[in-house]
Amino acid sequence: MQRLVCSMAVVTAVGALMPMPAQAQPASGDAAINNAISEAVREGSSQFTPTPRRPMTRDEECDMLARQIGQTPKRVYRPSDRHVENSQGTDVPAVERDRTRRQLQQIYRQKCME
Repeated sequence: MQRLVCSMAVVTAVGALMPMPAQAQPASGDAAINNAISEAVREGSSQFTPTPRRPMTRDEECDMLARQIGQTPKRVYRPSDRHVENSQGTDVPAVERDRTRRQLQQIYRQKCME
């Protein structure tokens, strides 16, 4: 029994001293990119082709439009290029309503309420 334990200890110690074969270790940042490129060149793989995005379904598109409408303020005014004369006779910049919400609602009605 003692002999078995000693021989196992010797085998373990010798195994720890032996050099291990080189393995690709995960790298981070630029090193990982360089390793991936080098590996692809060595293997002769073809050019990178991105995975094509699947087109959005009608429901997904309608949900996205509804979220955009919900996030858009109801009334937003912005200064226009025109000036208007007020009752005191001075020119003041005119304001106009931002029509983004109305345009989104119109697109939603066209695409999602058919």
